[in-house]
Amino acid sequence: MDFKFEHSILEQDMERLSLEVAEHKKISPEKADQEAVKSVLEKRIYGEKPALKTQIVGDNDNLLPGYLKTESAEIKLAVEELIDLVFHKGLDAAIKEARQKEPLVLDGFHDSLTAKLYGELKSRGKI
Repeated sequence: MDFKFEHSILEQDMERLSLEVAEHKKISPEKADQEAVKSVLEKRIYGEKPALKTQIVGDNDNLLPGYLKTESAEIKLAVEELIDLVFHKGLDAAIKEARQKEPLVLDGFHDSLTAKLYGELKSRGKI
């Protein structure tokens, strides 16, 4: 999936996210950029509750985390639809929808979104 960032709401989300990542890096400068993106998204998705730590394992063509590769097509589709929602309705709308899903879908969304947005923020020189 190759998304183009054209929507103004998404542009605003990207700008806000880059500022939050920069602020997070001031507090925890030892964290790598991708880990900082993951932490900021984790806080926005899960709230203040600590989430189960997972690792993104995958290739550039498919941003689903490795642990979803063996899951049902329904789970994978739910994660992909949430990622798609980010690019059509914005980060807040997708997070609101994701919170209504089962924990596996929510975790997959978090890890997939981290990988996608980290790449985009890095390519824009925002982190």
